[in-house]
Amino acid sequence: MKKQIIYFCLLLILIIIGCSQSEKPEQKLVTTDSTLLPDSELFGATTYLYDGSRKTTQIKTGEIIKYEKLDSAMAYEVDVIIFDSLGNISSTVVGDSGLIKEKIAKLELFSNVVVISHDSIKLETEHLFWNSKTQKIESDVFVTVTKNGNIVSGVGLEADKDLYPFKILNASGTINNTEEITE
Repeated sequence: MKKQIIYFCLLLILIIIGCSQSEKPEQKLVTTDSTLLPDSELFGATTYLYDGSRKTTQIKTGEIIKYEKLDSAMAYEVDVIIFDSLGNISSTVVGDSGLIKEKIAKLELFSNVVVISHDSIKLETEHLFWNSKTQKIESDVFVTVTKNGNIVSGVGLEADKDLYPFKILNASGTINNTEEITE
């Protein structure tokens, strides 16, 4: 009987100790990789690009988050004006966000991207990038190009900065006046 009482007391003590200790969450060692932290953030920024003394591009953004070590900058609310060699507006480009890699001259735009050329050619897509090697605007997703009421759409695009000439792969569309397209 004494052994049973001792076992019962030991069991009771273990239950009390077990219930009285609150569970502590695991403590995790938190480390931060400095490459994941931005080097700078700019709000309401306007940037100008030049070729020598000639202004080629104006880029306005709502926000830019720059990562120097990754040669990357994320831009939000992107509004770009591209100038021709005489300083006239060649094209305008807007997009919800963009990725800029300065060292390799790469610019990508994402979501609600619209390009309008000086002669009113309109390009709409969800992903667009500038190929600095070919000096072409390219897309690898669905695009719609509108010129003088003619609409051509398809997947994939290659065009110069004025959107003419342009090439769409896997195209479909409605052409009302073929003379306007070939001009």
